[in-house]
Formats: sequence, structure tokens, C-alpha cells
Amino acid sequence: MLERFKSHFARQPVTQSKSSGQQPESLRDNRGYFRPQTVDVLLATPLRRQFLQQLWQNSTLPEGLYQRFYLAPIKQLLGSVQQVPAAPEGKWSGSGGFADLTLQFTTCAVRLAKGHLLPPGVAPETQAAQGVLWQAVVFWAALFYHLPLLRQLEGEQEDGYVWQPGIGTPDKPYRFRFRTPENIPSVPQEVLLAACLLPEKAMMWLVTVPEVWHCLMQHLNGRPSTVPLIDALLQDAAGQIHSPLWVKQVVSPSPVKETAFSFECNPVPETTSTPPVSAITSPLPSASDDTLTLLSLFQSPDDSSRQNKGKNHHHDSKLTKRPVREKESIATDSHLHSSFKDK
Repeated sequence: MLERFKSHFARQPVTQSKSSGQQPESLRDNRGYFRPQTVDVLLATPLRRQFLQQLWQNSTLPEGLYQRFYLAPIKQLLGSVQQVPAAPEGKWSGSGGFADLTLQFTTCAVRLAKGHLLPPGVAPETQAAQGVLWQAVVFWAALFYHLPLLRQLEGEQEDGYVWQPGIGTPDKPYRFRFRTPENIPSVPQEVLLAACLLPEKAMMWLVTVPEVWHCLMQHLNGRPSTVPLIDALLQDAAGQIHSPLWVKQVVSPSPVKETAFSFECNPVPETTSTPPVSAITSPLPSASDDTLTLLSLFQSPDDSSRQNKGKNHHHDSKLTKRPVREKESIATDSHLHSSFKDK
């Protein structure tokens, strides 16, 4: 009787995620290891499906580029973080907390950015030519925003091989824990992780406008943005979702206005237009071409015909009809065993 009484409490599940709605007891075995899940399974929760639907509705990219530049990096990131939390306590401390935090924050930031013309303080024709590219910068800055949180985590697979959350998808049952403060690496790894998530074609597209590339690099290096409006949007989104990285302002700033912001350095020349992604391997189009139309040329013929149907269809049907090629995993087999010890 006593043994049954003790075993009843020994099987209590780990802290349940406050947002994902998954059942941790079905993911974790009695040794404390989580079973790796496919990206499709990770994205199958109602909340995450809702975030993806909202992200698609607020995206300014054509569907084909949305799949390549937005959805593919999201899938790669979720596969590499699996069920890790974003914080040791609080709203995002449950299983899958990091994935939920990243998806909700990114969706919120993109939605907020949609209400503004970017970059602010330049001629309308420049905003029309570069707007889609700057909106994409907001997406990537938001997607990478919480990568520093992964430094506080360490993990291993059941065979003893090291698994660092955020770097590669585990292929065997895994476990993780938070590092003690003195053991958190002081050297940032976020730029490397972001570089692995950013599609090569997207990177080549960004560098066509140096000010855009510089702006994103400022974010990745933890420096103030060259476009303060983007910093304000990210800070607003962090406050709305109660991000662990949100810093409450002592004095509440006035409502964000486009005219209230200008470039701190390297202002965007008003004569510079944003080449489409298709122009990476072809001659540059004239500056008068519509950016969205040119971007759609990057899509396959099948993508272009489907785009005319608009964004009224459910997002899940898009994923079914047009599967996205997963970015090849950058992780290599580790040959070093970790010092991960049972507590």
C-alpha cells in the first residue's frame, strides 16, 4: 500500500505549459526524457496554428516568398528547440514555452508593423519601393529576438551526446535543464543561430539595400536600431505578451508616430529602390516597377496562379497544397559526451 502511495506521487507530470495546450505526460518518459517531435506535430496545437494564420494574414509577402522566407525559418527553429521552456518560472516556463513565446511575439510584431509605413521619414515613393523589405526586417528581428534565452539552457540525448537547444534537431530522446547563472556562456551565439535560420536568398535580398542589412545587424548585435520605430514596435510587442526580455519603461513613451522617428545614421537615400528577390540572378528592374509584383516573379508558375486566390483560404490548406522544403539541418554528429548529470 505504501509503495503504491509513493508511486502515485512519483508519476506527477512536469509543469504543464501555460500556452501550448500539449500534454507533457505524453511527451516525457519516466526517466525524464522527451521524445523528439516532427515540425508538423509541433505546429499542430490550436494556439500555434492560430499564430501562423495571423502571421499569414498580416504578411506583406506573396505566398511563395512567405513559405520560403517566413514559414521555413519558423519550422527550422521549432524543430531545434522542441519542448524547451523560455524561462525557469512564469508564463513561459512550461514545456514548449520558447516556441510559443517566439510565435506569439513574432506574430504580434508583424501585426503592429503593418500599421506603419517603413522606413519613416522618407519620400512616399521610397516607402512604396522598400516597404515589403522593411516589413520583412521586422519579421526577422522578431523571430531572432528571444534567441539569447537559449544560452541559459543545456541538454543531452539519452545516449549521452550533447544537444544544445537551438542547434540542430535531436534524433533521440533528450532532456534539458537551466544552467546556473555562473555557467551561462558569456559569448553570444545569437548571430550564428540567426545566420543558420536566415535563408540564403533572403540574405542576398537584404544586402541589396545596405541600410536594411545594417538595421538587422544592429538588432542581432543588441544595439539600438537605425530605425527607432522598429525598436519601438518590438518593445511594444514584448510588453503586450509579457516577454521575459521586456524592460518596463520608467516613463511611458508617447504613442508611436512615424513622423517622430528618423534614422540615427545612414539614412536611406530616397532614390534607392528595393530590388526583388528574383533580381538576385537577373538584371535590376526599373525603380518604377511595383515591388510586390516583382517579388511574385520569384514564385513558381504554380505559386503565381494560386496567389490570385487571395488570403481568404485557411492557412493549413496552403501548407498541404504547397509543402515547403525544409532547410537542410546544419547540425553535425557530436562525438563529445556531455557532463550532464542527474540532479
